[in-house]
Amino acid sequence: MHQHLRTLLATAAAAALAGGLLTATAGNAAALVPGAHGDFNGDGYRDIAVAAAGARVGDRSGAGQVVIIYGGVGDPSSARTIGISQNSPGVPGTAESGDGFGDAIAVEDFNGDGYGDLAVGAPGEDVGTDTDGGTVAILWGSETGLTSGRTINDPAPSSHDKFGRVLSALADSDGKPDLAIGSTTPTIDVYRGGFSESGATGGNYRVVPPSWVTTAPVSMTAGNIGGGDVIADLVVTGPTTYYVLGSSLGLNGAGATRLPSGSSAAIGDFDHNGHQDVAIGSPDQDGGVVRVYSGADNAPSATPSYTITQDTPGIPGTSEAGDRFGASLAVSRAGYGYQNLAVGVPGESLGDATGTGAVTFLYGGPEGLIGARPMAGTDPQSFSQNSPGVAGNDETGDRFGGAVYIADTDNDRNEDLVVGAPGENSGDGTVAYLRSDGGIAPSGTPGITPSGTGVSTTGAPNFGRLLAG
Repeated sequence: MHQHLRTLLATAAAAALAGGLLTATAGNAAALVPGAHGDFNGDGYRDIAVAAAGARVGDRSGAGQVVIIYGGVGDPSSARTIGISQNSPGVPGTAESGDGFGDAIAVEDFNGDGYGDLAVGAPGEDVGTDTDGGTVAILWGSETGLTSGRTINDPAPSSHDKFGRVLSALADSDGKPDLAIGSTTPTIDVYRGGFSESGATGGNYRVVPPSWVTTAPVSMTAGNIGGGDVIADLVVTGPTTYYVLGSSLGLNGAGATRLPSGSSAAIGDFDHNGHQDVAIGSPDQDGGVVRVYSGADNAPSATPSYTITQDTPGIPGTSEAGDRFGASLAVSRAGYGYQNLAVGVPGESLGDATGTGAVTFLYGGPEGLIGARPMAGTDPQSFSQNSPGVAGNDETGDRFGGAVYIADTDNDRNEDLVVGAPGENSGDGTVAYLRSDGGIAPSGTPGITPSGTGVSTTGAPNFGRLLAG
């Protein structure tokens, strides 16, 4: 989940509230203060984008789709969804086999019109004679949702493949969100804010990390971890994991700070000290580990402040090879002063179900995500598809927790947990909604399935592999 200036402001507002463990800022459109991040149709409710990059479109296998789950009164449902592919009216390009439209997604109000927009990568797109050159499109929000879009041109198509395989929106004090785009090389292309529907941008530059970064990014997460400058910084994960700090000139690749390798990241103020902390998930280390780097006046140290595994006292479960604890991470946008962290454990085996998956929910406190809890009802929680009130059942290969997201989609001032299980039904995938009433308390809301949203289940769409909003 990508965090930035908006997270800082939401956290500050939430600190003034009493009660509610996952309570957000007050009602209707105000729940999205400031701006329109995640509200594609401007109705005041947060929406969720669900990737199904392996989906078949017509007779084109692996062309890819994105499904929008619109927020509103009551829990999300298939009745409030719309599917978008490159064959949809107004969307750039044409659905072709292997395009992987939706293999990366990022949300922001890129053109500043008050509606949330969606950046979508199609890294398998052939560009002219450039096989798998990759493309990125920004789909513009409007009163009727995402109805048109523009392609972002690759500035150096001959220097890499799969442009758009990783995306991150960067929002900071200038009010014009930037867009960072990854490919098959370590170099990251950043397009400055000032996007318009005519295709203009505020310019672009390249982030070239030090020579010790030899691999392409697996994920990129933006936030304000560099002190009090209110300028977006970027955490990049992969076999080589690092963060780069932003300045008025852009992200400083040469000044990258190296961290232990990981594949997921989240940024939030878990100990409520006014500094953003960085959580890095390393799911392939034994049963998986999450390292937390506490924020400081300038930037987090390169040494983790603490680590969390399923063997950490108080954490549900037992760390076992293949659990993949930390494969996905999501931070609550607001809380009771402390931000919380959802941790996907998609390799968890339960009973006879191998790799069925689980999610661990960790509440922030004075010591961060560990130690004594500040309030009743904030002990760590664990959920699987066999948990009461959670849609579905524990089945081999479901990979429940392959994606996690925290959002208040109905403006009841409680942020709920959304979980992707991309392996459900042999790769069809599904999305579960776990309602919060202060703490996470699933209420039996039906899962949202690809077939219920018009996504073909021929092949393996992997519906729910990514979530954004």
